Order: sequence, then C-alpha cells, then structure tokens
Amino acid sequence: MANLERLTRIVNSPGRGLLGADARGGLHWLDRDLNVLSSSHSSAPSQDPAGDPVYAVTFVDDWIVTRDKAGTISRWHADTLRLSDRLDAAATADTSLLLEGEQPAPTMLRGIGVWDGKLYTNNGYFQLVVIDLETFTIERITEWPHGYDMLEWFCTDAPGVHAVSDRSGRIHLGSLPELSFPTVVQVDRSNVHRVVYDARHDRLWALGDAGIDETHNIANGVITLGLDGTVGERFDYARNDVEGLVFSPDFTSVYTGGFDGELLIFDNTDPELRVAKRVGGFSHQIIDITVDEYGDVYTLTQDGEVTALTADGTVRARLGYERQCVWDLQPVPGDDSALLAATDDGTALLRLVEQVPGHPALVLAGQEFSGLGFTRRLVTLDDGGWAGVFWPGTVRRVSGAGQVVWEREMPAISHTLSRSPDGSRLLVACNAGAIELDAATGEELSRIDGLPASAWASAYLEDGSRLIATRNGVMAAYSAEGEATWTTELGGYPKRLLVDGDRVRATGGGGIKEFEVGRPRLDQRFTELLDNTGENCVVADGILVAITYGLQVAAYDHESGELLGLHEDLPDFPKGIALLRGQNGTTYVVIGGRGGFLRLYRLDRDRKDSVLTAVRDLWLPTSAGDYPNAGAR
Repeated sequence: MANLERLTRIVNSPGRGLLGADARGGLHWLDRDLNVLSSSHSSAPSQDPAGDPVYAVTFVDDWIVTRDKAGTISRWHADTLRLSDRLDAAATADTSLLLEGEQPAPTMLRGIGVWDGKLYTNNGYFQLVVIDLETFTIERITEWPHGYDMLEWFCTDAPGVHAVSDRSGRIHLGSLPELSFPTVVQVDRSNVHRVVYDARHDRLWALGDAGIDETHNIANGVITLGLDGTVGERFDYARNDVEGLVFSPDFTSVYTGGFDGELLIFDNTDPELRVAKRVGGFSHQIIDITVDEYGDVYTLTQDGEVTALTADGTVRARLGYERQCVWDLQPVPGDDSALLAATDDGTALLRLVEQVPGHPALVLAGQEFSGLGFTRRLVTLDDGGWAGVFWPGTVRRVSGAGQVVWEREMPAISHTLSRSPDGSRLLVACNAGAIELDAATGEELSRIDGLPASAWASAYLEDGSRLIATRNGVMAAYSAEGEATWTTELGGYPKRLLVDGDRVRATGGGGIKEFEVGRPRLDQRFTELLDNTGENCVVADGILVAITYGLQVAAYDHESGELLGLHEDLPDFPKGIALLRGQNGTTYVVIGGRGGFLRLYRLDRDRKDSVLTAVRDLWLPTSAGDYPNAGAR
C-alpha cells in the first residue's frame, strides 16, 4: 500500500477509477480493489499542494477542480494529477466587499457547480466566484443573491432547474447563469451536504444534518423534493450528521451514510422511501460515499479508511489505512508529568521531559492495544487504572497493572464517559440515555432515559449529581433519586461537559459556554473567530484555551472573554487537550488529534505577541487498522 495521507473525499470517475483527495491538499488515483495507482505527491516540488485539506472535488473533461479548506481553487490534469492552475484564497475576492484586514475563513465546504463552461463556488470569503473553465480565469465575483451564506452543494442534473444547498438548511432552486433562485425551501436547520437528482422518479433527494421543527437536533435523515420545491417525504433515521448520498447507475438503489456509522441502502424502484438494508461494522463515522459504473459502492470514514462493497452491501475490500488519533487526554493521578491518551488502537502513556528548563518534550512511555474500536473517551482512576468507552459502545475497565477488570456493552452508540468525584461510579452518555455503572464491577446502577434527545455528554458535579446534556442542547443535573434539580439550555449541541468547582463548561455548537451550577442562564461564552464546533478546552493562569473542529486553537482571557491569540495551523482535527507544568512552573498546553499528533504549546500571558507558542510536536505510531464487528446488521 502507498503511504497515503488521510483521505477527505472520494469521487468515482468512470474509466479512470476512484479519486481520493487528502488532508494535505493532494490527490490520488485508486483502482476498484483500492490499490493506489498514482499520487500528486510524486510531482516536482513546485507542484506540491498548498497543504490544506481538500473537501470539494469535481471533474470537467480531462481536468479535476478542487477547493480546499482555506478557499484556494485549483485545477489539475486528471491523467497525471499534475497541478495546472491555482487561485489563491487570499487573492480570489472582491475586496470592496471585505472588512479591513479580513482574511480567508477556513471552512469545510464541499460545493462546486459546473454548467455551460463555467464553474461556480464560494471563494475563501464566501463570495460567489464564477470561473471560465476554458481559460480558468475569474469571470465574476459577487454575493449570493439571497445574502451571505456558505454554499454546500450544487446539483445541475435536473432538467430545467439548478439546485444549490447551503449551511443554513436551505435549498435554492433556479438558474446558475442568471444567478436567479426564486424558490428557496427550508428543509433543515443545519448543513444540507447533498442534493442529488433522482432520474427514475424526476425528483431531488437531499440530506439533513439536524432536523427541523419538532425533530430539530433530535432526528434527521433524507428528504425528497419535487423540482418545484414541494417537499415530498422525510425519513428521519439518524441521530447525527448525514454526509453521503449517491444513486446506483440505474437509480434503483440509493446509498446514504453519516456519523452514526451505518450505510443505508434504499430501494428506489417505487417512489416511497423504503430501507432495504442497513450495513454496519465500519471503523468510524461515514463522511463520503461514491458508486462506480459497475454498481460497486465505496465509503470513506472519518479516520481515512475506504471500504469497497458490492451493490448489496457486502464488503469486498478495504484500503487498510494506518490511522491514528488522540481522542482524549487525561492526567495520571499522582504523576504531575504524565498524561494518558485515548487513541485509535487503545491508550498511550505520555511523559513530559525537560532536561533543560524551557526546552520540554513529550515522550511516548508506553502503549496498550485494546483490540476494540477506537477509544472515544477515557477517565483515569486513583488506583492507577482507567476506564474507556470504545466505538461504537463498549465500556472497559483496566487495572493499574494493565489487566481487563470488566467489560460491558452499551445498548446504543456511546459518546462520552465520566467518573464521579470519589471514583466509584462511571457515567456513559449514549443514544439510549445516560447509564451509570459501578466502577469496580461494571454493574449497572441506574439509567436516565426518557430524555428529549440522545445523551451526548455527561459529567459529575462536585456533590456527586449526574449531569447530562442532550443533542438538542438541554443540560440537566439529576439527584440520586433521578430527579432533575437544575436544567438549562445550551443553545447548541454539546460535545463535552467539563466541571470546574461551581462552574460547568460545555463545548460544542456555538463555541465554549460556561455556566454557574444552579443558575439558569449562560454566564460566559467564548466564540470570537472560532470556526465550526468547539471541541474541547482547558483553563490555566486566567486563560481559557479552546480547540475547534476548524483546526484552530484560541486563547481568551477567562474573566473578560478577550481574545488573546489564535492559531489556525494545527496539522489536523484536534480532539484532546490537557495541561502540564514544567520544571520552573511553566505552563504547557498539550493538544492531540487526528493523525496522532501531539503539539506542545508554552502558555504565557505576559507575551503579548504570542500568548501561545508552539514548542514541538510528537506523532504517535499509526494503528494497524484492524477493527471488530465488520459486516451487516
């Protein structure tokens, strides 16, 4: 197997093969058995990509056109994967529409539209740029007719109408050449990642990420529309983002999948929406799907794994991508210089070494391989052991000697794990509710169900109360008797709950939010210049450091909320964050994420030019890529 970077998009080109775009801006041709045939990385140094992930890809005759995360638009020779043209994100703009000093905003937009020799896409400032495809020159830069918005998908296959979806849950129907879209349909409250024409039934299919009205942030899925914008059927089957949608060559089957980790096969022989089969066993959340001219299906998961399946969902090949990720970082009790990391293949023990003050390093001191799915979250325990929750829903308790004490399967996909202040209880947030386990035995002690939506985050308050946040943004504390003693609205979906004395910080949609325990309203919010989901945070020396799904790390004054520093150059998605202290009391922030990177920052609020200074990186060895439970369900 070739040494690939993590793939971010897969698209089939009939007669050529499967094209993969990657997290470093490169392109790769793969055959039907997922062998790598060629790569843009083998070009001359002057042909190296810009280094930003590619999320939008389309084919135009013998060309490939891409848009990367920063908004740079490039054209490549399809046969050789040599770069031909690049329109830099910072320069491809109508400057009269920009604020003073405005820079391109990094965003994972997937949309490129092609019609009548012209290419349509957002530039790095979310203006609409129209490019002549013959010369690859800019023909027009303008605002979208319906105001500022991020355009997520273009569909030009339907007769007589073009469909464009956005990140606000809308589908615009009209004409690209005229930039006239008189019909706007609200189908969701979040991203509409795909709009695809159904030639069998002369209609459109669309995806919803968050649902709408009574299902908002509770359930979502697929929607059908007439070409006049009339909504047909809604089929809400998912509790998380739905990312991929593609038809079989004869339009009799439809394949969808997303962050729930299932591939759904719809029978499209009749107009009514009907699921023929659900296929599970994927290593991670599905982020893209394509179909080749022979009817075989290819899925791409968040960790970079590609799976080839027959039309009926039988797995026939896997890429075998050697992935790694640092999902969580937790302090080791009794050892101020150590952290335990949750990884794609188990756990890793990390130590801070600083032989010369001011010149620290993180070293890999040990690894344990679980043989399960990736370790999504973990907690360390006072006896030297730990407990972790593994994808999709196994909880395992391990002793300080590295022996498995117990293991328990949760009834649904599990998201977070937390420990009680005394270490005697564990709390799992999952799609079936919040399940409390005895830390010593794994016995189920209690269950909080009947929630308004899936439990997505959990924590314990200092008094031992259980704290649960649901996907639709309701956070509540529960007494030992199961009564809700404090309830508040987060104003967005949660990722993690972090308890700090009488304060609770909720990460997720809308940045980092801080609440005083028992108070009904938001106390503080940290969101300035943050792109996408707030993933995690720590507080030290009066500074809150936040990381986001937009590959950002930001530092804020904790008391005032003032932004002190922002870096947007993380090597991949950040997940885990923790604090360590150096020999002279220096504060270090450790950030880990996709690809297995661990970046060490020095935190110093007296350095006005650089409150956060990157010191050095450590990369964990890659995982072999094995995972259990493959197959259909």
